Amino acid sequence: MMNNTSNSVDDSDDDGIDYNNIIKSLRGDFTFGLHSDRSLLGLWRFSTRQRKQRVFFENAAKHFDGRYGKEATMLHSIHDDKSDKYEWSKLFQDPMRPLVVDVGSGMGVSLLGLATAASGATHEEEIQIDWNECNFIGVDLSRLGIRFARGVSKRWELDNLKFVVDPAEECIERLSSYPGPIKLAMIQFPTPYRYTEDREDVEASVAQGYNAQLPEDSESGCFMVTEKLLRLIQEVLSRKEDGKLRVQSNCEDVAVRMKNIAETRAGFQSVEFTNSVTSLDAVTQRAQRWVANGGDRAIGKSFSSLPLLPMVGRTETEVACALDGKPVHRCLFVPLD
Repeated sequence: MMNNTSNSVDDSDDDGIDYNNIIKSLRGDFTFGLHSDRSLLGLWRFSTRQRKQRVFFENAAKHFDGRYGKEATMLHSIHDDKSDKYEWSKLFQDPMRPLVVDVGSGMGVSLLGLATAASGATHEEEIQIDWNECNFIGVDLSRLGIRFARGVSKRWELDNLKFVVDPAEECIERLSSYPGPIKLAMIQFPTPYRYTEDREDVEASVAQGYNAQLPEDSESGCFMVTEKLLRLIQEVLSRKEDGKLRVQSNCEDVAVRMKNIAETRAGFQSVEFTNSVTSLDAVTQRAQRWVANGGDRAIGKSFSSLPLLPMVGRTETEVACALDGKPVHRCLFVPLD
């Protein structure tokens, strides 16, 4: 999957990032660690390239299986053995601790940061979590991303942090058996679908190389954030106390779509922010097309102008956007009774 942290900032083949701007912004940064700007930018570039290669091979495999009837073989190959994957007493020393979930965790850097964060170090009062008292679990279909995350977690001896290879929906279904409360579920930078208005636009954009690695459209089933996934998250959070869902994307239309599904079809209500987005420039080609076609803007009290999490909870995509002056669109939801 690598559905979260590796998505493009724009539709262009080079992800719409101005590397000259980024290089200039890094010249005064002499720090180096996993959550430094330099390290996260390197991970972002690496994961972006991996995502493009992976999607190509997945699409080729689907085409082959569709013709020769071997889809079951491909599906089996992406699943780990589930015999004890969600035995919570084996995963965590104390499964009664509050749980934080990252759906589509990619390289895992956000959870790796939160698992080492100081308690209460958030930008907004809407998320007040004692990170030191939490368990953390990340799920992704990318074995490469999960191996990286597990390796760092093991090296740092983080017993309260686990990563699993699984489809997002299956992981969320298993969360219903978690003994403790689920405080926060996160969907961060899911790989966006192609932004197109019609079939001719699809063919033209692919011919130009803009969208060739992205899922065809938001309804194709290839985009991770479906109504079913959000409903499953809503059901799990509504059975637990004070659970919230945080979503963010660097594609304005994707953020608006996730918000609309959550509110109108999945049983969520948006949290309103004091530090909300009051104005927004369309700085990417994709955003400009969205605005030109009358798309709803990611503006108003439902969109936060602040990250909501500690700095060490940033993803690599967040850092790439910040360094290049690109906006990130963030919402927070609570399940309706």
